[in-house]
Amino acid sequence: KAFRKAAREWHPDVNSSPEAEDKFQEISAAYQVLSDPEKRSRYDRFGEAGPGGFSGATGGVEVNLEDIFDSFFGGVGGRGAGRRRTGPTQGDDLRADLEISFETACFGGRERVRVQHLETCNRCNGMGVEPGAKVTTCETCSGSGVVLQVTRTPLGNFQTQTTCPTCRGSGQRVEKYCSACDGKGLLRKNKLVTVNIPCGVDNGNKLRVAGEGDAGANGGPSGDLYIFLSVKNDPRFTRKGQDIYSKLSVDCFDAILGATYSTETLDNNKIDVDIPAGTQPESQIKLSGRGVPTLNNQRQRGDHYVTIDVQIPTRLDKEQRQLVEQLRSKKK
Repeated sequence: KAFRKAAREWHPDVNSSPEAEDKFQEISAAYQVLSDPEKRSRYDRFGEAGPGGFSGATGGVEVNLEDIFDSFFGGVGGRGAGRRRTGPTQGDDLRADLEISFETACFGGRERVRVQHLETCNRCNGMGVEPGAKVTTCETCSGSGVVLQVTRTPLGNFQTQTTCPTCRGSGQRVEKYCSACDGKGLLRKNKLVTVNIPCGVDNGNKLRVAGEGDAGANGGPSGDLYIFLSVKNDPRFTRKGQDIYSKLSVDCFDAILGATYSTETLDNNKIDVDIPAGTQPESQIKLSGRGVPTLNNQRQRGDHYVTIDVQIPTRLDKEQRQLVEQLRSKKK
């Protein structure tokens, strides 16, 4: 409290007195010594005038008050301090990339993806302790996971907390760690994960598979696996949202007179398409409800647009040429 009060009182931004800057520099120098274990040790032995004491600190350096408060009254010691968390924690999420066929993207399906993740050790059930080994309270920190250190400064004595070096913050002494996982409680393994692909997905879509990420420490829940999809091209079709586009080659004489052609669809069957007389190149025929299903809804589908590619012959025999010339002359 004394340090906090002094820092607030003498900060130049809130104190306009002439001596405020010098006072705050002294507080900053004290913080430099406190935050450096070697300097703090020398100060405890030799005092302020000793080698590397406050006189050795860099003058005029301002220390961010947020850093000071976090260090002395937050995570290291003071109000926010306490035993380091050693309970169950959730595992990390993982990412995997999966390439699927055009058909699977449209109608869905099941795919398998190989992932490498952390699994809970079966031998110790994720606790890291060899079965049958004794676990006792750490004698150094009495189970708190932290040890207290008192440092003398010109502003008074300051009490700080650091992680216990004996138990590393766990508050426990383990007789023997698990031989399978070396006390980590987790093992890295490869696994094939089955993924249900819903209908209507597209490039860049992301799927979440709950619980297939890394296992959590100390028996905590597993993270999730996120599957990023990429879709293979199908040379027959072009997709735009839920609509499908394809091309149908039609003889120029059939385009003039009209005809019936068959065309492929997404449903892996062919249907007949009527080509009206006088069909122009690049005109489109709409096949309603023959497109891609809406995401997670097989019953609602886009449309299929068939673009007519009129084929004009590059060579004509003598008889064909005469007939075409007759048609042209009649047109005039």
